[in-house]
Amino acid sequence: MGRAFMNSIVVWSDREIEAAVSAYFELLSDQVEVRPTNKAAIYRNLSAVHPARTAKAFEFKFQNISAVLYEEKLPFADGLRPKARYQAALKTTVLNYLERKGGEKPAPIDVLVGKLRRLRSRGYLPVHGKGAGRYGLSLEHHLSIPQNSSKEADFMGVELKTKYGKTLHTLFSRVPSRYLACKDKHQLVNEFGYYDEKRERQALYTSFNNAPDSLGFYLSAKQNRIVVNKKKVEILEYDDSVLEDALLSKHNETVFISVSTGHLKSGKAGCRFDQLLYCKTPSLQRFIRMTDDGNVYLDFTLSEKEGRVKDHGFLWRVPQDAIAGLYQKTQLIDLSEK
Repeated sequence: MGRAFMNSIVVWSDREIEAAVSAYFELLSDQVEVRPTNKAAIYRNLSAVHPARTAKAFEFKFQNISAVLYEEKLPFADGLRPKARYQAALKTTVLNYLERKGGEKPAPIDVLVGKLRRLRSRGYLPVHGKGAGRYGLSLEHHLSIPQNSSKEADFMGVELKTKYGKTLHTLFSRVPSRYLACKDKHQLVNEFGYYDEKRERQALYTSFNNAPDSLGFYLSAKQNRIVVNKKKVEILEYDDSVLEDALLSKHNETVFISVSTGHLKSGKAGCRFDQLLYCKTPSLQRFIRMTDDGNVYLDFTLSEKEGRVKDHGFLWRVPQDAIAGLYQKTQLIDLSEK
């Protein structure tokens, strides 16, 4: 019976778990202090002391430890993507280790800045994924963060966003509080949209702020609501409470990371994370002020064909360079500095 098979069926002993946990936190400390590290050598040394476990088994165990820390919103080691499905004894050992060591829990922003500066020092990194979300996916990959399909924030309670180019940044998507000049999105696209001859469908794709777009749509802030108008007709509206809930639910503590592009030694496209804008506590009053100033946009993304309406969201967006104006507290951090 081979060692790999034995590793998969034999429960880890307390001694093996404690050795893995201790070595993991030594590695984490070395990374934070920017001391040289060699994970492969650590795994081999652990395996030599505990021959019932292969070096690969210790690597997996380190990823399990990362998972415990990630779930507890605590910092975990660079390059060790959290891997769930671990034995209960591991979590107990990790938490006991932390309790024995004591000390204050580091601020999430300080942990993040340290990790990003270590990434920045490596220059341009491989791009992962395609399309508009490729830099966000690349950031998550290089930070070893599991892809986030839930409403939980990305990193230790902080939401992560990437900034690239001059495009508008999407804050959130919300359906209207009420339709006023139509009864629903089906009637909205049919009565206020246009016919797309190329795709042979009725459509309503447009982006507008407080100034009328080519179709005549514009935003206006009124008491307790923001209204979408077409010429002088109120088409639909959003209650302030709906917009405030959207802002606070996903953006209470957010980091916007500026991305630059270049090439790897192989000639392939690369990305680099250069600056971090830390933002805390968005304000509805600031959002309304930005709407009045023309720095808030709403996108319609609707089409109808054969009686079926496709909807890619009612997207609220702001210019990249106006994001800081939305928050009560901001801090710009240069990631090239030590």
